[in-house]
Amino acid sequence: MATELEAARALLYMAAAKVTANAPDKTKFAAMAKRLATDTGSSVVDRALQLHGGYGYLQDYPIERFWRDLRVHSILEGTNQVMRMIVGRELTRQ
Repeated sequence: MATELEAARALLYMAAAKVTANAPDKTKFAAMAKRLATDTGSSVVDRALQLHGGYGYLQDYPIERFWRDLRVHSILEGTNQVMRMIVGRELTRQ
């Protein structure tokens, strides 16, 4: 899980650098980073919730909040399905 999160974080930092530099492919990288980060985060939190069992649903543990927050982030600022469409559109332009 840690490896997957680090890979998503690396792509996120690359996308942020491209946006800061106003690179021509910044939109593609931002969409890829958003999709990968939220999908990876959701997968990791889902597995962490499974490890915690029933306790993972209790508000006493942060897993419950992470699971709820990540669900919202896969929808906000464009759904992950829209991010896939953006990436595909950018790839066909090349």
